[in-house]
Amino acid sequence: MNLAPHAAAPTAEVSLLIDVGSAWTKATVVGRARGRWRIVANVAQPTAWGQAALDETLAARLAIGADQRLRDRLREILAVAPRIACRTPRRTGRLAIAAIAGEHSAAAARHAAEAAGWMVAVTSDPDDGRPLAERIAALSATDVDAWLLAAPGEIATPEQVLEEASIVAAARHARGGPVVWAGPHSLTEQLAGLFEEGALRAIAPAEIEDGGQASGPLRADLEHLLEQVVEGHEGRRASPTGFRRAITELARQEHLRIGGIDLGAHYATWVLADGREEPPMVAGAALASGGLGSIAFGSPQVAGRLAREMSGHVDELAVADALQNLRSRPGSIPNGEEELGVAMAAGRMQLASIAATPGWGSVDVLIGAGRLIAGAPSPARAMQLMLDGIRPVGIAQIALDRAGVLPPLGSVSDDEIAEAIGFLRDDLVVPLGTAIVSRGGRPGHVAFRVTLHRAGWPSIGPVEVRVGQVSVLPLARGEQAEVELQTDESVSLGAARRGRHVQAQVSGGSVGLVLDARDAPIQLPRRTDDRRSVQRAWHEALLAEPVPERSVSAL
Repeated sequence: MNLAPHAAAPTAEVSLLIDVGSAWTKATVVGRARGRWRIVANVAQPTAWGQAALDETLAARLAIGADQRLRDRLREILAVAPRIACRTPRRTGRLAIAAIAGEHSAAAARHAAEAAGWMVAVTSDPDDGRPLAERIAALSATDVDAWLLAAPGEIATPEQVLEEASIVAAARHARGGPVVWAGPHSLTEQLAGLFEEGALRAIAPAEIEDGGQASGPLRADLEHLLEQVVEGHEGRRASPTGFRRAITELARQEHLRIGGIDLGAHYATWVLADGREEPPMVAGAALASGGLGSIAFGSPQVAGRLAREMSGHVDELAVADALQNLRSRPGSIPNGEEELGVAMAAGRMQLASIAATPGWGSVDVLIGAGRLIAGAPSPARAMQLMLDGIRPVGIAQIALDRAGVLPPLGSVSDDEIAEAIGFLRDDLVVPLGTAIVSRGGRPGHVAFRVTLHRAGWPSIGPVEVRVGQVSVLPLARGEQAEVELQTDESVSLGAARRGRHVQAQVSGGSVGLVLDARDAPIQLPRRTDDRRSVQRAWHEALLAEPVPERSVSAL
């Protein structure tokens, strides 16, 4: 009889976090190590490759550092591991808006619809200058999932409302679809008579708050309608909703004002959560046409604009061709520096559009997600894309959701989300560093002076940053430092001015401390050669003076 003790069979306690995007799927293996849950492996691959290829790639990634006694069982372990999954809707919900009595009504309705995740496919307004027949033809020719009839009660007359409702009834006759009436309830019964029974639902009109967000029940009703009529919009299981909930919970736990942007192939989700309030104040939207596959990139005018804004010379036709590739094959990887430059320019355009949205403001932390941002060739390229597009005026930490874990973590139930975020707090995001971004200033003059104090190291500075310049100071990941700033009287850091001298704590990252005095929005020279020269200098400044962890492997 063998009385020798048997070695315990090796075990693995793991879970999977999966975000199935419209173009790319991100999967992360989370394992318990020394009593703590940590990210142990993650992969990203085109969604079209399927689940089997994803599991195989994850197993291969895990095998690199796994106990050799477990290597033959990795596929089996992954197959039975608990999974938290969310999904970007397979297609966007398309909405037709018929607004009565003015620009305010149309703007409020569009804000509510886009914030709820709809793509506004067509609009009709009696004041848009088109004849009646042309408006009916436009509504009839556009394929939509639902219809929104909006009118402010204090302005629109019953006759105007009934006329516009009759246009909607005529246009939707062949294809049907639910109709949402956002206007005076006194007209609901008359309007219901224009449609089949049960087609019309009444809700209060949308209003625009001071922060620019659509308020009232219309947005919530449109979100619910989207879940009902378009497959894949499954409440918190939808990736845009999960991302918003995760950012909100992170802001609550950290007591910070956190902005998050997930730039995908079709959707762009932005969130601004102020965790200094309880409950957190939250603004945001899931823009169904805000991604890199946006229909806007099919316009020759947009291709020409991007060609003019790029740092290198790229023919306008080549830009248009690259944009078409982005739209038709959003899961592909840019082939070469030229295609990458076009993709980055398209991303900057979409980010700038989000930054111009009413409700966006200064942040303590800015988190980027999505394949173009989080999967950028280097941390410096990711930092440049976010700073060029968003222009977060003030002092903000910049980070990436490199593994794509925020949407699936945000998809868990309300009573579990705090614990889920808390378990992985150390691994949630990859810090790029801190950015100091100024607005205004006199061309050619000093915008601000910075002195950097690091414990155990000599101070750096004062460093002068002139208007229109960007530079990087070394501050590695995990390092904390104190900065002293002296700003010019013509320069703003976003907050109410309390004097020209500012002291703040900053954190390092893969890029370092970025000093950015390029104004907001960025002002470019008019001459093509001057514009490209300035952009190349900015790009080289962000790539210069590398600090530890600058390489792609650090992400």
